[in-house]
Amino acid sequence: MAKFTVAVADSVFPNLDPATAVLSAIGAELKMASDSSSEAVLAAAADADAVLVTYAKITAEMIAKMPKVKIISRFGIGVDNVDLDAATKARIEDLICRPKHSLVRQ
Repeated sequence: MAKFTVAVADSVFPNLDPATAVLSAIGAELKMASDSSSEAVLAAAADADAVLVTYAKITAEMIAKMPKVKIISRFGIGVDNVDLDAATKARIEDLICRPKHSLVRQ
């Protein structure tokens, strides 16, 4: 059984092999949403510890239904699709990649 679950809201990549390799090293497994609708993302993320997102919207209403999530991270640059106020209130860390690909806290 995995130590952590990381929900993937959506992805533009042909596969998630690189993310799977990195996250499996810490005992995490990826759980891909069936599509980028809020219902599908919530089905994947309801019991997740973290969420990876590319373009799907992560709203305050969705964040309220993800009680275990501690990190929301974007596959890409920017976080305009994540409700940062709601994430902050829920004590969720938001990690973004800057252009030089360094991981930093938002």
